[in-house]
Amino acid sequence: MNLAARFAAILHALCAAVARRGANGAFVRETSRPGSAFADPHAMTVLLWSRLQRAVARFARLAAGAPPPRPRKTPARPARARSAPDLPRRRGWLLAPVPEATAAASQLRAFLAEPETRALIAAEPRLGRILRPLCRTLGILLPAPQSRARRPRAPGAPVAADPPTRPHRPARPGTYPLRRPRAPPAPA
Repeated sequence: MNLAARFAAILHALCAAVARRGANGAFVRETSRPGSAFADPHAMTVLLWSRLQRAVARFARLAAGAPPPRPRKTPARPARARSAPDLPRRRGWLLAPVPEATAAASQLRAFLAEPETRALIAAEPRLGRILRPLCRTLGILLPAPQSRARRPRAPGAPVAADPPTRPHRPARPGTYPLRRPRAPPAPA
């Protein structure tokens, strides 16, 4: 099974759980929070389900070797105010209303830790735009990309100085260590 198929299997199981829990009213608490733009909890279910499906399609397209984006010929349009509601941005917010999401988070964490997946993420940085929101939703820390080799410094360019270090100062008298020793038990 290739990487895109495994990623799709994880997210399709999560989509099924989101649809099942959303139909039973799992997102009522999320939609009643202050600042929530959702009037209907089922609208949040549909939005989350469609975002997960879109992530599956985008991952498959990039894993298959999508061409790099074309440069824009016209300047970008100015940003406009979003009228559509957005999903919550708290880390791990999906774990409470959808308990099955913990299994998907565990599978995704193992998937992202594999060397083959890490190599694909390093080779295709656009995958980060797909994985970052998903990992934040599930409470996963996205593994840091492998460091790239630095470009050689031009000859004659100044070398950056080392950052200054603070000299070691002994502890002030009367201060206590972070952990206090436990008192011996009282005699019985």
